[in-house]
Amino acid sequence: MSFISDPGRTDCRQDTSAGSRKLLLPVNDSPALFSHHTISIGNNTIHQICMPLADTAVLHKIGQIHNIFLPDNIRQSRHKRQTEFIAGRLAAKYALLQYGYSNFNLKTGSQGQPLFPESLQGSLSHTSNQRQCLAIACVQKKQPTHRFLGIDIEYRQHQSIMNEHKSTLSLFLRAAELRYITEHSTDLPLMALLLFSAKESIIKAWFHQYQKLINFTDIAFQSYRHSYLNFLIDSPLTHANPQTAEVYFHCTKEKIITIAYI
Repeated sequence: MSFISDPGRTDCRQDTSAGSRKLLLPVNDSPALFSHHTISIGNNTIHQICMPLADTAVLHKIGQIHNIFLPDNIRQSRHKRQTEFIAGRLAAKYALLQYGYSNFNLKTGSQGQPLFPESLQGSLSHTSNQRQCLAIACVQKKQPTHRFLGIDIEYRQHQSIMNEHKSTLSLFLRAAELRYITEHSTDLPLMALLLFSAKESIIKAWFHQYQKLINFTDIAFQSYRHSYLNFLIDSPLTHANPQTAEVYFHCTKEKIITIAYI
């Protein structure tokens, strides 16, 4: 099975994807402080921010310009975590613009979830490496016809963890899932990372619906289609009737993005 849908890579200084916007906040001839572009996955538009790991002064400047304020626990955390927070909030600001929210600041709920406007449902995710942070956001109106959604992004380089520490696979895969991808996948670490990301997205979508968390092993991979994966969710909340989930994905040489619908 092959999952690469785009051979390109994301770079904060040179982003040539079809949905990319111009680079923002250049400082003289220095690299841009971040870039923004959009990706269509499933039924939704994903807003992505790419931000180099700049020094603290530059990072706080971005926050001030865009009215993003670091909570005390984030301000006291590692620099990478601060970058992830600001990049995620920037992605959310772009996603909220299409619904008329030009200066909405997300607060954080009791479980660490971002609190979007009451009429909207949204999801955030971020991932980092030694050079930069990628953050994504997706927002949609709350409507009876809309399913609950969740999103996730992972750097492809993280699949090396799956390859070097295979014992970690049992933390998020059922035994049957591990057997299946071992027998059918030509790239087990990539497939494992894809399933990890898909389940992360499902957990977020589930929380949106029930305001409760579930475990990775409550989610069972069922089948693979060209652009999406099927899962069953087995939880006491489903009353012995497992709930279905569809996860669409976008996979490049650099990253995996998933969006789950339940």
